[in-house]
Order: sequence, then structure tokens, then C-alpha cells
Amino acid sequence: MKQPYNTTIYNTALYMRLSRDDENYGDSVSIETQRTILQQYAKEQGLHVVGEYVDDGWSGTNFERPDFQRMMDDVEAGKVNCIVTKDLSRFGREHVMMDYYLEFLFPEKRVRYIAVAENEDTEKGLSDFVPFKNLFNEWFAKDTSRKVKAAFKVKFATGQRIGAYAPIGYRKHPEIKNKLIIDEETRWIVEKIFDLAFHGRGAASITSILIAEKVPTPGFINFQRDGTFANIYAGAPEEKSYAWTIAQVKRSRPPN
Repeated sequence: MKQPYNTTIYNTALYMRLSRDDENYGDSVSIETQRTILQQYAKEQGLHVVGEYVDDGWSGTNFERPDFQRMMDDVEAGKVNCIVTKDLSRFGREHVMMDYYLEFLFPEKRVRYIAVAENEDTEKGLSDFVPFKNLFNEWFAKDTSRKVKAAFKVKFATGQRIGAYAPIGYRKHPEIKNKLIIDEETRWIVEKIFDLAFHGRGAASITSILIAEKVPTPGFINFQRDGTFANIYAGAPEEKSYAWTIAQVKRSRPPN
């Protein structure tokens, strides 16, 4: 049952978001840092936490994030009547949508919103600076996007790689930044894919063969080596480690 707005019991969602650009600013905005801050705040304020919602790798200018939508579905269902984020930018970086949620939707749904680091709380009344903060957060996202695109353009022109992870069959060079070398441990996977393609197999057929032979996916190999993609593979069933997709097969290219 949905709680009335003035109740002392808040069914609280702890919402965390991190974009690829945010990672340049280190641990201060990491998901784990956000989680620590939000859990501590909820404990101190006596908030009843009903769930954590995490969008890792999603821009704040995009409100179609999967866990954000899941959280808003829970708001609609009456399961959540309080949302807590580290700051306003974690919730979003588009000022029109921010105004919509803070000024219209949340009051209509009787949802309390708290931005911990900025001491903003709709129950106490938002400060007059919130619209300016939202405008700045949007400008910051656009400015960062321009800078990232400019940096990518320079890398393209000089033939440097821009991906965060090496494709299957390759590894990052241990000394030279933005350079790849052949991965002798996994090159056989890519060579197998191209051998099958050479003999007439299509992407869907190759995918089925890789899954049937339990060939590990690129993501699972990275998880085993470096612990990346733990949110996908940690504690997941064994089938997840070799659940190849057609897109992964098409992205593979032979070492040379």
C-alpha cells in the first residue's frame, strides 16, 4: 500500500548512476562510493530501504536507463515513495526533465527526493539554486561530450584505438598506451570463428557452435582476468559464461 506523503516511514530507493565520462574523476563518483554514502545516510535518517537501483555506464542526459525505469515503475506501483541520490547529477543531467520530475511528477506521486551531498530535500523544500544546478549539470555533460569527441577525433587521425577493452584475440600492450598486441591465449577463438565462416557458416550458426562447445565469451574472459563485468558474471549461472551473441561473433576479427 502506498504511504501518504507526510508519513514518517519512507520506502526508499537508493539510486546510483555512473557514466563512462564520470570514470575520469576517480573514486569520488564510483558506484561503490555512492553506495557507501547512500547506505550511511539512510541508516542515519532511519529510512526503510526497499532496493538499490544502479545504472553503470549510462549518461545522465538519457532517462531511458534500465534501472531508472525499473525504479520509476516501482514508484508507479506504490513500492517506493522516497528516492535518494548522492547529488542531483546522479539523478540526471537534463534540466527540462529534472524540472519535470522535481516540480511535477514527484509532488503528484507524493515522492520525497533527497540529494545527499547538496543537502536538497523536497520534504524540506528545495533551494532556489536547484534550477541553476540542473542547468550547470546539463552544460557540464554537453561540454564533456564535446571534449571527448575532440579527443576521439585526434585518436582516429593518429590511428590509435579508443575502446576501453581489447577485443577478443587481443590484449592491451603492457607499455604502449592505445596499442594492442595478439593474445596468444585467446587467438584460437577468433581463428575458429573465421575458419567456420570460411567454410560457409553464418553468424547464427557460429554462435550456436560456440555455445554448444562452451567457448567462453569475451566478457567472461575479462571477468576472469581483471574482475571487470562483475555485475554480470559474479554469482551468475555457468551458462552465462558462454552465452555468445551474434553481435559478438560479428565484432570478432582475426589476429594478424
